[in-house]
Amino acid sequence: MATVKSFIDLEIWKLSNELEREIYLQINTGTLSKDFELRNQMSRSSGSIMDNIAEGFGRGGRLEFKQFLTISKGSLNELQSQLIRCKNRGHFSQDVFDYLYSKSEIIGRKIGALIQYLLKTDINGPKYKFSNKNNETHLQEDEVLYVISLNENEMSIPKPETQNQKPETINTLAAAKPLGAYPHARKVGNLLFLSGIGSRSANDNSIPGLELDSEGNIVNYDIEAECHSVFANVKAVLEASGSSWDKIVDVTVFLTNMKKDFPLYNKIYGKYFKEVQACRTTVEVKSLPTPIAIELKVIATID
Repeated sequence: MATVKSFIDLEIWKLSNELEREIYLQINTGTLSKDFELRNQMSRSSGSIMDNIAEGFGRGGRLEFKQFLTISKGSLNELQSQLIRCKNRGHFSQDVFDYLYSKSEIIGRKIGALIQYLLKTDINGPKYKFSNKNNETHLQEDEVLYVISLNENEMSIPKPETQNQKPETINTLAAAKPLGAYPHARKVGNLLFLSGIGSRSANDNSIPGLELDSEGNIVNYDIEAECHSVFANVKAVLEASGSSWDKIVDVTVFLTNMKKDFPLYNKIYGKYFKEVQACRTTVEVKSLPTPIAIELKVIATID
């Protein structure tokens, strides 16, 4: 059973919000950023999904909510068609397309399940309640919370074949892709555990400031640029997970050269974490899986 007091409590709105953020990242990078007509269409349709969920909920009536959910689902189908157009035009790789399309499939199934629930339930929303007097049923004004009782089985949504992650795991295109079979983060209760996050760029997988020789050995690196990049990646994963920078509670930092890099890293860290006051451990390691100089392991809370 789930009690919903605001549209932001709805799982379908949260998922739609995550998808909209992913779409926003894509329409402002790469070749899609110059395909102005398609980019603008995708911005409108992705926003319409979450906005219609919010508006339908705010109308306060079961049938009105159903109507706006139907509009939201239509906008979702429109976005899916636009994702296919992006792939056709070479804006998306197969991996990016599969990732975004499978997210949209999950949202569509959950919206459909909620529509079916609203068709069957007798709960009408915060505007109305049922009262029985003299064996007659009347609709009366009420200011009760909007409570939707969701049957666990009704809302069990099978995962699309292209979606390999579990519901409690998080991956985002706003951070560099994981190197192996692990997610960017995983939710456990009200805690969020991030995998090791490095300084690789989410856009092209490059390491800012890194210079390699012809044999792949490090000639030079920029710890300052890497610090800003790794903090940006961590922030992106936190926000994709429904958390935020100020909710970080524990940080483990791995440096490949403690003696050389600690002073500058510590100074930059202080600017980012001055108001957060998270617990911190910094250790030196011989090397990291890619030629990065810094990696973070983070634990945060989720409201």
